[in-house]
Amino acid sequence: MSGPDLVLILRYRKAVTYGFHTLLAALEEHVTGTRYEVVFAESAQATIEAITTRRGRKLVLWSFYSPDAAALAEELATIKEQAPGAVHVAGGVHATAEPVQTLDAGWDVAAVGEGSGRSSTSSTAAVTRPGSPASSTATSTGSSRARARRTRSRSAPTGRFPSRTSG
Repeated sequence: MSGPDLVLILRYRKAVTYGFHTLLAALEEHVTGTRYEVVFAESAQATIEAITTRRGRKLVLWSFYSPDAAALAEELATIKEQAPGAVHVAGGVHATAEPVQTLDAGWDVAAVGEGSGRSSTSSTAAVTRPGSPASSTATSTGSSRARARRTRSRSAPTGRFPSRTSG
């Protein structure tokens, strides 16, 4: 038997785990023909190792609060430099409140919402359907009409963009 079609890597931090557990519960109930493996990566190095040593598509999920965003954007840049090829999806409070800033900081997808209802269904479908969610570089909100696009080039340094405020 060959390996999984998809490696789901959770950048797991003790401070923010609820969303991951909700997603894993939803995946347990979601019927799919996609063979997937779940990896709990508790450090940047563990994330790099998971990306570089496993076969199949790699989807790295992140969940974080705004005070941690800048430090995690730097970590993301290091991971992408040392282990290219994975799709990085940001979720949680910061991605919901600042989706454009999240995309500008280097994440491929910003998942917006609380992970319940339509957004949970969208998340499980994105995990298990063929193709790359990064092809859209857009915000997932559970609404087919809502989209956010990067405002800065992907090649720009990450973690250096202030939040845009309305006023």
